Amino acid sequence: MRQEVLAISTFLFIRRLSDLVDYLARWFTGILTVGFTLVIFGSVLSRYVFHHPILFAQGVGKVLFVWACFMAATIAYKRHKHIRFEFLSRVLGNRGLYLTDIIVYISGLVFFIFLFINSLSFTIQIWGTFFPIIGISQGWLYISEIIASAIFSLHSIAHILEWFEDLRSGRPYSELDDQRQGDQ
Repeated sequence: MRQEVLAISTFLFIRRLSDLVDYLARWFTGILTVGFTLVIFGSVLSRYVFHHPILFAQGVGKVLFVWACFMAATIAYKRHKHIRFEFLSRVLGNRGLYLTDIIVYISGLVFFIFLFINSLSFTIQIWGTFFPIIGISQGWLYISEIIASAIFSLHSIAHILEWFEDLRSGRPYSELDDQRQGDQ
C-alpha cells in the first residue's frame, strides 16, 4: 500500500512539474518570439528607411530565434504534436500503438539524455568563443539545447508514466489519443 501511494505521489509530482515547465516554456517562447520579431523588424526598418543598420541585430536575432525554436519544440513534444505515422493505427490496432508509444518514449528519453550530455560538453568547449559584434559567448546559443534536452527528458518521463497509467486503465487507444488532443 505504501509503495503504491509513493508511486502515485511521484507520478503526480512529475506530471505537475512537467505541466509547470511547459507553462513557463510557453511564456518564455512568446517573449522570445516577440523579442526576435522586434529586433529583426527594427533592423530592417533602420537599414532600409533610415539607412543606418543596427549591427548587433543579426547576432541577437539569431540567439533569440534559436532559443524560441528549441522551446517551441518542447511545447509540441509535451502535447504529442510530434511526427507520427497515423497508418500504424489501422495496421497495429490498440495494442500495437501502445507498444510503439512506449518504444518512442523510452528511445526519446535515451536520446534526450545523450543530447543533454553532449550539448553540455560542446557548450563548455566553445564557451571561450564570442559573437564578434555583440561580444557574448557563443555558448549562450547552445545553452538553449541543454535546457531543451532537459525539458524533453522531463516530458518523456511524464509520457512514460502516463503510458503506464493509460495501459492500466484498459481504455482503447483511440479514446486516449482523442483525450490527449482535446486536453491540449
